[in-house]
Amino acid sequence: MAVTKIAGLTALALGTLSSVHAVELEISITNLTQGNYFTPRLVVAHTDAADVFEVGTPASTALAWLAEAGVIDDAQEPASAGQNFEAVLGPADTDNGSNTWHRFGGLVAPATTLTYTFDTMDKPLLSLASMLIPTNDAFVGLDSIEIPTEPGTYSYYLNAYDAGTELNDELNSTRTDITGVGGTALGGYGAPGVAGAGAPPIAPSMSVGGLGVAVQVGQDADGNAIGANEVVDGTDGPVHIHRNTLGDTSATDGASDLNSTVHRWLNPVAKVTIVVPAA
Repeated sequence: MAVTKIAGLTALALGTLSSVHAVELEISITNLTQGNYFTPRLVVAHTDAADVFEVGTPASTALAWLAEAGVIDDAQEPASAGQNFEAVLGPADTDNGSNTWHRFGGLVAPATTLTYTFDTMDKPLLSLASMLIPTNDAFVGLDSIEIPTEPGTYSYYLNAYDAGTELNDELNSTRTDITGVGGTALGGYGAPGVAGAGAPPIAPSMSVGGLGVAVQVGQDADGNAIGANEVVDGTDGPVHIHRNTLGDTSATDGASDLNSTVHRWLNPVAKVTIVVPAA
């Protein structure tokens, strides 16, 4: 698929890019927001035959699982089996032909940096994606950058994207005063609602229920039945730069359950630093 350059991406200490070779990169991600967390990160080294996301095109089911519930593989949510990035890309930490990938766990809190190593296994391109919480379907993304092979330190600033798979109602999954909202926080692709009120904005739990999403049961705009873990792709358009949250100052009513003084952000929302070691 076409390689999309990310707006706002900058590179520091860029040297000449030599031929691709297997290298163990040191990757750091810094959360630049003041009140949002990043879920586990999907990091993929790949060829142009694989694509994590592409701006302007509808999100895949795998991206919807990640953007709406922070789910990357079966271990996080068995209900996503056959639909998540593990199903699309193949086993983790394996040369799957077109890619190798890893899920780096743990929340990245605001103004926090996490660092880990990742073996590229000769793949030329690098992508990264992680859900922003609390949101409906926002994610931070790095789309198909060319992996530098010259030893040095390279930095990239990442935008927040809207997966376009869920309307941004910004309502907590436990709200019962608005028609069509409320229910048990079971989570899953296509589930409405966001983790909402209070500070911190979400409990530090990596279970899908901890993300504050709820089961969706009802009908779409055309009257078709929608059950648990289902969604109509593109209900908010194709993948696009996120418009940011609206929010308000009430945790119990109003148009939004996101705190407008805490959960708003400006792009970029993350900084990724890649260290290529000397041979």
